[in-house]
Amino acid sequence: MIIRGSSVSGDLKLRTQDLVIGSGPGGSTVAMLLAKAGRQVIVLEEGSFVPAEEMTQREGQMMGRLFSEGGTRTTEDKGVTILHGQVIGGTSVVNHLICFRTPDRLLELWAAEGIDDLDPAAMKLRFDRIWEILNVARIDESQLNRNNTLLMDGAKKLGWKGHPFDRNANSCLGSGFCTIGCAYNAKQSAALTMLPLAGQYGARVHADCRVTRILHDGSRVTGVEGVVLGADRRPKAKLFVEADRVIVAGGAILTPTLLLRSGVPDESKMIGQNLYLHPGSPVIGHFPGMNVDPTVGILQGYGISEFSWPLNGHPIDVLPEGVSGPPGVASVVVPGLGAAHRDGMRQINEAAIAGVLLRDHHPGHIELRDDGRPLVHYTLHPEDAERMREGSKKTIEAYFAAGASRCMTGHTVPTEVRSVTELNRLDSASYAPGSIALISYHQMGTARMGGDAKKHATNPDGRLWGLKNLYVADASLFPTASGVNPQISVYGMAMRVGERLAASS
Repeated sequence: MIIRGSSVSGDLKLRTQDLVIGSGPGGSTVAMLLAKAGRQVIVLEEGSFVPAEEMTQREGQMMGRLFSEGGTRTTEDKGVTILHGQVIGGTSVVNHLICFRTPDRLLELWAAEGIDDLDPAAMKLRFDRIWEILNVARIDESQLNRNNTLLMDGAKKLGWKGHPFDRNANSCLGSGFCTIGCAYNAKQSAALTMLPLAGQYGARVHADCRVTRILHDGSRVTGVEGVVLGADRRPKAKLFVEADRVIVAGGAILTPTLLLRSGVPDESKMIGQNLYLHPGSPVIGHFPGMNVDPTVGILQGYGISEFSWPLNGHPIDVLPEGVSGPPGVASVVVPGLGAAHRDGMRQINEAAIAGVLLRDHHPGHIELRDDGRPLVHYTLHPEDAERMREGSKKTIEAYFAAGASRCMTGHTVPTEVRSVTELNRLDSASYAPGSIALISYHQMGTARMGGDAKKHATNPDGRLWGLKNLYVADASLFPTASGVNPQISVYGMAMRVGERLAASS
């Protein structure tokens, strides 16, 4: 049962053994495991409960209901748009369902930070369980829309490695509205999988509850305080929860924000540091006379793994993926301003769109604004920019191999290439803030896990080093950027944390 803020009358005062803040893949998984172990569990989610029947497939309506800050959050220099869900189920409600088991290279890299029980054999058992709960299956090539097929055709002609994605879907209709929630309950988000399981085991879930501060005495957490939000998203009542243990799973932007706002002990000074945004940048291939229509069907279905370090050991370390969204969302990646952008949108039905996903090597950080909200400091490092440039060139090569007449990158000043012999035109293109579209759907690393209290914010159990009963269970734990879509990595890391918490109860 999910309790909405609109149903609460008067201040909300609760008591529980385990309090989970956040209902996305991390929070829902920990809640499920702890409730199954017989613990009293409460889940608090700042976002609303939005069931399928309330998902209108209207971008103007749903962006504000499903995304933190309505999808308008950016880095301080406005160079990167940051998208993450704020709704029951978290970002799993608004993602494109891509499921990658954490690659072995990455697990080995993270284990070297002093994290035990992260070997491929141990994680496989967890991933197998997650696969079953989320109903994950590989897309057949016949299910790909033309947008993804063109990227695949180009990669095959060039002899590059790539494959259709695994997705957590049940009877997907290919409506093309994944970005703003699935009105058909085909997307097997945390709201439809882990959270209902947690509820079956006795967990209580409260929507519309904004935690403003974690209460502690410098060594132990005693609970949290905050506000209950009404239907108009304004505070309507005070919130107090007393808890034996608190697990924060608000995502790599809001988790460190809450920790910093609460003044928790941090010997490492790493809370809010080590921010990886996994930025993606668009490449568009034009296929005159072909009805590509990238905004319909399975939006994100194929990736070129040839140039990925986690998947293929390649130093460019990018993952080009076929991707699009509803027309309004797709318009964000069409380059140009004014008439140039208008003309690009008029030609979108003949355009194939890919996102070049960069495994960034140089992190940013988060600090608090005066009002306690996050201020995200991140500028694409020159070395990362060069690898993004090379990844864009490779994606353009794939489109030309598939028959494109011309290709464009996501630069504000349109940068057009009409053959592979013109790829050097990208060499002078700027990657400075505001000069190219960069979008972050995957944030990670801001409470990095590891075995050294002076280098890591959390220990190998996910516990804050300075407090005996405060834990983190989301992508904040990642020591580095993942380089692949991180949904399953979040579920897997949270399952590892939840297992240890359940065993220590």
